[in-house]
Amino acid sequence: MIEAANFADRLEARSSRFWALFHFNFTRFIFPARMVADRVGVSTAIVRFWLTPWERTDEHLPLSHIAEVIHIRGLFWDRISVESSGGLNPLMIPGLPKSVARYFVEHVRERINETAATPPPPARR
Repeated sequence: MIEAANFADRLEARSSRFWALFHFNFTRFIFPARMVADRVGVSTAIVRFWLTPWERTDEHLPLSHIAEVIHIRGLFWDRISVESSGGLNPLMIPGLPKSVARYFVEHVRERINETAATPPPPARR
């Protein structure tokens, strides 16, 4: 599922519950992994175990630190990996429907290119 809100230019991709059933992952069935992209950066929210949903991993990567957005295509489901310029601990979310992953990656790449193409403001003296 992907949602685009006009008021904040926010994209959200969630892993498929059918993928979770197919992989016998009860936690992902109840709490799908989420990846959110906005004008500031990319964030993930992943619940590790279904009995302790308050223990989740929230990670954030600013747009200026993103080195590459990788779209790993599978036979039925895809995976997105967002790598930082430092190279450590990429943000990854598996089990996405193909259309959702393609849309998410295209729009995040556009945002990265927009921020890279914008020249810095002139220095004041």
